[in-house]
Amino acid sequence: MDNWTEFVIELQSTFGPHNPVADAENQLDHLQMKENQCINKYVVEFNRLMSQVRGYGDGALCHQFYSGLPNHIKDEICHIGKPCNLDDLRYLAQEINARYWEHKEEVQHANKSSGTSNFPANKPSSSASNSGKSKPTTSSNANSSSGNANSSSSNKSKSSNSGNKSSNATSSNPDLAGKLGKDSKLTLEEKKGHLDNKLCMFCREDGHFSNNCPKKANK
Repeated sequence: MDNWTEFVIELQSTFGPHNPVADAENQLDHLQMKENQCINKYVVEFNRLMSQVRGYGDGALCHQFYSGLPNHIKDEICHIGKPCNLDDLRYLAQEINARYWEHKEEVQHANKSSGTSNFPANKPSSSASNSGKSKPTTSSNANSSSGNANSSSSNKSKSSNSGNKSSNATSSNPDLAGKLGKDSKLTLEEKKGHLDNKLCMFCREDGHFSNNCPKKANK
């Protein structure tokens, strides 16, 4: 195929819609503008489909355009009066839609301003704040009481531990009564017994001698 125009026509007839006019008419019949949609998008899509349909007069197009409008625009048109041609109806719908969004912005701004002005009223009263402050004092007193109780118990445990240490120290010291001479040293018999049994001269335990006695080092 050497002709580009023929190629495009053949391509559209093969892969395009079977009946583009009927397809455009169907889309125009079901075209609806959403409540939160800007009207400019609706007008552009309506103009595109309007250029593809055949046999529609100005009255039919005016009816199709009005049918696809949301309720808030239709209500305003009913109060003002519905125009008889498409251009006037389209212009009126665009004006109503512009005022609608402008009013919504004013309402949102007013709500924000009122919310900001009411914010200080939500502050708690002085009595509530004072009552709220008094609670930590009670908890601090409770904490101090528990701290005193803990300190007293710790002191008791320390004193008991010191008593245990002194008793252990007393029990660990060997009874040397009758084993020391007048010079406060072991008698000859006692020294001989330690040497024979390989006992320490200081603590009377085996496994080491007095020069490396662990009890002697601790003292």
